[in-house]
Amino acid sequence: MKHFALVVAFAILPGVALAQGLDDSKPMRCALAEAAECDLMAACTDVTLEQVELPDELRVDFAAKQITSSDNKRSSPIHALETSDQVLVIQGHQSGRGWTMVVDRVTGHMSASLASNEGAFILAGGCTAE
Repeated sequence: MKHFALVVAFAILPGVALAQGLDDSKPMRCALAEAAECDLMAACTDVTLEQVELPDELRVDFAAKQITSSDNKRSSPIHALETSDQVLVIQGHQSGRGWTMVVDRVTGHMSASLASNEGAFILAGGCTAE
């Protein structure tokens, strides 16, 4: 489950600051604020980022199609990106795990999920343009 958490962390990083018109033209920094771990029966429990070994910040590099931890020790490829007027939907998969990150283009609020055959993580936070 810890490796699963690492991939999820790359997929999701929220921040608190207001993000004006986020899009895929510039990298984003995302700060993770809240996390929950869910079992195979969809029962979820609040956890700290430290408990599930997730970084507190991620960098989303659209040009490189990659999400990277703030310490550059972990990364996950971006396989799909959808941009609408309201949100950015970013998706990826790696090592049998899949993740989705949705970022509000105006407020920067981010929610994300990471799923594997062992369960899932739900993350919340915020993103800002670099």
